[in-house]
Amino acid sequence: MSTRYLKRLFNPRSIVIIGASERLNNMGGVVLQNLQEGGYKGQLAVVHPDGHGEVFGVPAFTEVSALDWVVDLAIICSPPATVPGMVEVLGQQGVKAAMILTGGLSRDVGADGKSQRDAIREAAEPYGIRILGPDCMGMLAPWQSINASYSHLNIQKGKVSYIGQSGLLGTAMIDWANGQGIGFSHFLTLGDGVDVDLASIIDYLAQDPHTQAILLQMDHLIGSSRDFISALRAASRNKLVLVLKSNMVFAEDRLQAPAPGIAHEDLVYNAALSRAGAVRVDTSDQLFNALETLSRMKTMRGERLAIVCNGMGPSALAVDRLRKRGGRLADLTPATVTALQEVLPGSWSGRNPIDLSAEATPECFARAVQLLTKDDQVDVVLVVHAPTRLASGADTAEAVIAVAKKTVRNVLTCWMGRSTAIDCRNLFNDAGMTTFITPEEAVDAFMYMVDFHRNQSAMKQTPLPYITQNRENHIRAKHLLEVASAKGRSFLRHSEACELLDQYNIPVVKSWYADDIEEAVQASQQFDRPAAIKVLHDQNAQPYCYDEKSQQRWQDLALDLENEQEVRQAAVRLAYRARERCPETGALGFCVQPMQRGKQSILINLGISRDPVFGPVIIFGVGGYTVDVIADRRVMLPPLNLSLARQLICQSRAWQVLQENSHRPHSDLEQLCEVLLSLSQMAVELPHLQAVEINPLMINKQGVLAVDVSVSLGEPAPLAISPYPKHLREEVSLKGGRTVEIRPIRGEDEPNHLMFYNSLSAESIRLRYFYNRGVPDHLELANWTQIDYDREMAFIATAWKADGSGWETLGVVRAVTDADNVRAEFSVVIRDELQGEGLGRILMQKVIDYCRSRGTLLLMGSTLVSNKGMQGLARHLGFNNRYNMDEDAIEMEMLLNEPEQDWQKQRLKH
Repeated sequence: MSTRYLKRLFNPRSIVIIGASERLNNMGGVVLQNLQEGGYKGQLAVVHPDGHGEVFGVPAFTEVSALDWVVDLAIICSPPATVPGMVEVLGQQGVKAAMILTGGLSRDVGADGKSQRDAIREAAEPYGIRILGPDCMGMLAPWQSINASYSHLNIQKGKVSYIGQSGLLGTAMIDWANGQGIGFSHFLTLGDGVDVDLASIIDYLAQDPHTQAILLQMDHLIGSSRDFISALRAASRNKLVLVLKSNMVFAEDRLQAPAPGIAHEDLVYNAALSRAGAVRVDTSDQLFNALETLSRMKTMRGERLAIVCNGMGPSALAVDRLRKRGGRLADLTPATVTALQEVLPGSWSGRNPIDLSAEATPECFARAVQLLTKDDQVDVVLVVHAPTRLASGADTAEAVIAVAKKTVRNVLTCWMGRSTAIDCRNLFNDAGMTTFITPEEAVDAFMYMVDFHRNQSAMKQTPLPYITQNRENHIRAKHLLEVASAKGRSFLRHSEACELLDQYNIPVVKSWYADDIEEAVQASQQFDRPAAIKVLHDQNAQPYCYDEKSQQRWQDLALDLENEQEVRQAAVRLAYRARERCPETGALGFCVQPMQRGKQSILINLGISRDPVFGPVIIFGVGGYTVDVIADRRVMLPPLNLSLARQLICQSRAWQVLQENSHRPHSDLEQLCEVLLSLSQMAVELPHLQAVEINPLMINKQGVLAVDVSVSLGEPAPLAISPYPKHLREEVSLKGGRTVEIRPIRGEDEPNHLMFYNSLSAESIRLRYFYNRGVPDHLELANWTQIDYDREMAFIATAWKADGSGWETLGVVRAVTDADNVRAEFSVVIRDELQGEGLGRILMQKVIDYCRSRGTLLLMGSTLVSNKGMQGLARHLGFNNRYNMDEDAIEMEMLLNEPEQDWQKQRLKH
């Protein structure tokens, strides 16, 4: 993830096109003509081996070295075999950005086993060239008058940035958007993504003033999953992000098998996108509709929809779709109902949706829409019109447009039909209003906006109070894994797996282990029968090993054994089947347990799996040993908090079963949340865990109990989301002797953070924010407390209250770092009564040390001229203070690390 030199890609002052000629259908020539027709104002040149004097009036050279000016961007359209060598030449000439439109480089593998794509990466690396592509369509940026692509059309100016991976889907999108009168701020495809990845582009566009929304089409993830989620989450806090994810992955591109125990990788992508606050669409039609909605909808104020139609049939389709998608119909206020009764037929039901009847005139439509847009219980109005001979569709459209222009509410339209409705939809397009062909499409487009707001709300939901996990046995848990690995095992034995759960406070049923049949019989005598016995072998020690025949997992078990004879017979039968199924693997003996029947238990399946793209994931669903349990599994990326754990459980069918059968579902929910938090802690603290499957976990009136568990081991895998950095905690003493804990902030601190803010004096608030401001709302507090530790750090000073009623926040220091970790901007504030206790210096030194340790180059901040205390503290710590006349403020800067690369030096100068 890096935006270095991307400005040269998105806003180059000079461009050279390599491989352009006036030959018919020459790709480079097409790109050059597009640049000229698009009105590019920078310097242009062409490099071609034939040595043309000019190509379409642009100077042509035989070599890049012949140019007597520095090139910002090189566009390569030459044959595949020449591309790696050309990249190296560009690097030698100081070119820092290149787009490679040439295709087929990933499939072109040489005798050494390397593809041309690999050769390009190796050629670019020594020179730090940023490369878009290969096999991309180029880039269009109408606000900068750039059309550096082979698209057959240019694009209009708009507020949506499109990032794609398919060039042909991109050109189709441009054609459709031009037909609809929709514009873009940027339009590009990444192709094979040899260097510039999704995270880098998202980071750059998130800071672009012309971009209000980002539309992302992806076949697979290019770049680091952690960088991708971090960039997506940062962008979605301020911009709407929609994603079309296809499922096409070539066999040779799939480096690892899908996550064990998960039916489809889509579940993991959905979990990742939702966690980042983005909204996913499923088809290209939905992508087009989403683009239209993004381009034309006003700010959403809520999700309550009112539907107006000249017949119940179309409105019934809309309502049915809305309910299936989980949307909300607006409840009309009595005043609105009364006013509508003067307009509508006497047969109207008085409820939403509003049926105007087939005789509805344009004036009737307009008056109904006008009344609904003034109703406080209505957030969005959908107008559905079916063609009749009683009223002109065009006249009705113009009447609706006139009303819609005068309201701040969103008015969606659906003019059904084709031959007579096309002209009406064109009227809406010309007026900049969102319009659709079918009611279902209109509702889907509306629900994209609703899903986005719901994801934002879930992402910023205040977590429940943090539960401190018992970490005393963490060393023993880690030792279990180390011992198994030292013995060459990729799994834990059943007894070890149960001990692992015990270390993380997950209740496990009492088990006895036996090496042979006679020991198994003796073990069954240790408790009151009936007994259950399981034969242990290498295969069933691995999590999520479900055979194609669903009954295979049950063949390792014998249940409800009432006496010694039944135990012996069952053990003999199980041992025989184990030798038959696994003749080459070693038997691991037997596990004997007392039966757990008669407790009205519900079986749950939960655990940890590992996705090849996003790393560890938490799984939850209905329990059992048949393969159909996979269908119910829900997935979430760790780390979890209580709110996220609740969300994961409530998404599953298992929660519906609990609600229908449990006498205390909310208590059961809390107990399951604690188990999920323990699994999340395992995923964070034990990176060698390949997978953990608890199946079944029984839950009943006595609590939760893990009946069976299996654990596999592997190489360490990083989490896709940065976990809470608890290692940064420390205790300090203030001058007055009070002990204070300095630690990173977390979402659960929001209530205390609000009380901290309210304790500040008006002067402290003015010095911190440069103006007198009101009390922050929940969304602002969520942004302050629920931070991405990969991009931002906030250390709070917290201590136990004098009256013993809980913890309180005494001060906070924050550092927000840019995507390239060049600059970090700090801010600090402490409670008024703690001035002079040394807390400000402690917090500042903490953030200085932290930023320096993670390689940040420059730490900077601003303060008012009147804030002499902050200026003195900054000088004492080593900052350089200088007066900024334009801002009338004191700027404080400290160089933490020396820049090593030219781009870093240049970035520090600007």
